[in-house]
Amino acid sequence: MKVLMCPPLYYEPAEGEDASTVMAEWRGLYRLLRDELDVEVDLLEPRPDMPGLVLAASGGFVWNDSFIASRLREDSRRPEAEAWENFFLVRGYAMPALPEGCRFEGERDLVAVGGTMFAGYRSEDDLAAHEAVSGIFGCEVRSLGLSDAWDWPLDTCLCPLGDGSALFLPDAFDPAARKDLQDNVPRLDPVDTDEARHLGCNALVAGRNVVLPEGCPGIAAHLEKTGFQVHHLPVGAYARHGAGPKALVLKIAG
Repeated sequence: MKVLMCPPLYYEPAEGEDASTVMAEWRGLYRLLRDELDVEVDLLEPRPDMPGLVLAASGGFVWNDSFIASRLREDSRRPEAEAWENFFLVRGYAMPALPEGCRFEGERDLVAVGGTMFAGYRSEDDLAAHEAVSGIFGCEVRSLGLSDAWDWPLDTCLCPLGDGSALFLPDAFDPAARKDLQDNVPRLDPVDTDEARHLGCNALVAGRNVVLPEGCPGIAAHLEKTGFQVHHLPVGAYARHGAGPKALVLKIAG
């Protein structure tokens, strides 16, 4: 498995936090992946004008030898696309662009469960992005309506486990989306709402290892029962962005 991360040198701590906590939590994930789980980690150079680069999963989506850069919903973060595009461009990736008017946040919006691609949406701009991504990749992208009761992206309420099964928070989806998931995912395991709010569905899966935020004992017990090895990490410095371990990583391969 190969991933891309960006150190949080310019990420602004929340009130009551300090920069050492921000860096320590990020470094804990980086070292776990590199030193214990044998994941190859590339690093994107941080930029002072783009503190959001640390939220690497929102940078875009890699598909074989192509990279689609995000078109972020937050105006202040949209220049980040250039940094991600430059990284992949110099490495020879094809760079298909989304049409103007699309809103797409990369791996935060687009999730593969088995051989099926799912994308979360709240607006017509999101649906336009799904259609464009489907055309670029030449595969179906199934659009899932997210509930008004859930403010975070798809990767915080749907977590593929790599074996055709997935964790999900039922209340995060509208009724049509719940039915679509039930019809197209062989095994869906619901999670507790409180643990989902601790970002338990934003776990990072690397083979039979799962990196899980602290505070999710029910999810941990379920994963261990089904044969996964669980690694607990604190990521509270990023939680206000709905960011657990997965949100700090952009998958490149494997």
